[in-house]
Amino acid sequence: MTCVNLSGCFHPRARATAGQVLRASLLTLAALSVQAQETPRPNRVAWFEGFPEPLPEGVTEVALEATSQFLRPDMEHSADGRTFAELDGDAWQITADLAHAVGASRVNLRIRLEERSGGITDQAIWNWHNLLGLDQGGRQYVPKNRLAYHLERDGVVIGDLSHPNLRLMDVDLAWVRPFGTLDAGGRVGASVQLPTGKQYDFSGDGGTDGLVGGALWHRYGHWRVFGQAERVFLGLPSHSPLRLVMDKTSFSRTWASLGWRGDGQGLLSGLGIEVALAYAGSPYHTGIERIDRAGWQQHWTFRHTRLPRWRFGFSEEAGTYTAPDITAFTAYRFGRE
Repeated sequence: MTCVNLSGCFHPRARATAGQVLRASLLTLAALSVQAQETPRPNRVAWFEGFPEPLPEGVTEVALEATSQFLRPDMEHSADGRTFAELDGDAWQITADLAHAVGASRVNLRIRLEERSGGITDQAIWNWHNLLGLDQGGRQYVPKNRLAYHLERDGVVIGDLSHPNLRLMDVDLAWVRPFGTLDAGGRVGASVQLPTGKQYDFSGDGGTDGLVGGALWHRYGHWRVFGQAERVFLGLPSHSPLRLVMDKTSFSRTWASLGWRGDGQGLLSGLGIEVALAYAGSPYHTGIERIDRAGWQQHWTFRHTRLPRWRFGFSEEAGTYTAPDITAFTAYRFGRE
């Protein structure tokens, strides 16, 4: 029997002490609620990738992501001519979350390994735009399959990547404390991002960063609503060149989503879909609007009762064109379903 009301789960003649009962209750609650809702994939724009990852659920899983990035060439220079930026390429990333229960909480280590190369998706995006009669967004002015990640200010190069590479990104260590149940609950937590990547090639920001955040969810039959909010703090070294293009070292991120979960075994009856809208502030002050302005993204996630450990999805900017990327992902989680 699965008992949601933990206070009524123990037989009157049980010999467990009050402390053992409390500990068992907390562990059961953590195991249930911590897996109730995952945070959507964040955007993978090169100059935002060195910042802390979203607060995790505290569940061991592995995800594969493929991202295509492109910034219009007519947007590469700021109006005052002080900033020059390029963003054109593809990235494949493996994200591993290693979670461990500590009492009623979870400790989560997130490791990211990313391979960056020229835009092998350029032709596919070109054909898709032609099919829909859409503008190519400046792709006709640059060579196909180009790798060009570059950011400079007043002649000082902040970061540059023009040759394919495989990099270990900054590593995140998070603490998560869940509360409530699968139907109505939430979590709070904090994380530290360690400078295992390199600031110069956009695999990190060169500092030890932090994050605090929380999430809430509620289920209404097949429907589920979810929200998460975070505050990110950047611990940039005093000599960091990133300080030349930033006017603050903290910013906020939020997600809000509505999901439907199927419960059948058929193709449609077992399908689940979730749509999330994400807001991400920007600490940058470069004079290039698509870097400086806060961005909005849409996230679409799909799952099925026949594949309970899997989920699939994609994310794209949501009309503001401040996050010029599109990401597809698949994720597999271990342990409890």
